[in-house]
Amino acid sequence: MSFQKVGVFTDEAPTLRPGVYTPAIVANGFVFTSGVLGADPIIKKIVQGTVIDRFHQIMKNLEAILQQANSGLEGVVEVTVFLTNILDADELSVPYKTYWGDLKPARTCVAVKELPYGSDIEIKCVAVVKGS
Repeated sequence: MSFQKVGVFTDEAPTLRPGVYTPAIVANGFVFTSGVLGADPIIKKIVQGTVIDRFHQIMKNLEAILQQANSGLEGVVEVTVFLTNILDADELSVPYKTYWGDLKPARTCVAVKELPYGSDIEIKCVAVVKGS
């Protein structure tokens, strides 16, 4: 059995460690993203402010990656949120709900000790490619 996988890259979402990972892979009708940080695509640094500010930037970055992969936030079926402070999960639930309709993706929140570049949040997801 053979399968194809295709890497997804876009300048609209920063890759803070170029050459170390692929922002997303499309395989068998699904998009699998790497962990996405709340980094500004122009200055390539984590946005300042609150965890909510970084969350909104992550969502912009995820949307850019998913669109490049012929998907979008509406195609997301699973989300994994990594937080350095699990208490932020409740606060994030309010803006999180605004990105999806009534049927939210399956979601897991995981507390971690540290994240790259001193971030307090990182998100990865799985989405369906349009037309699959």
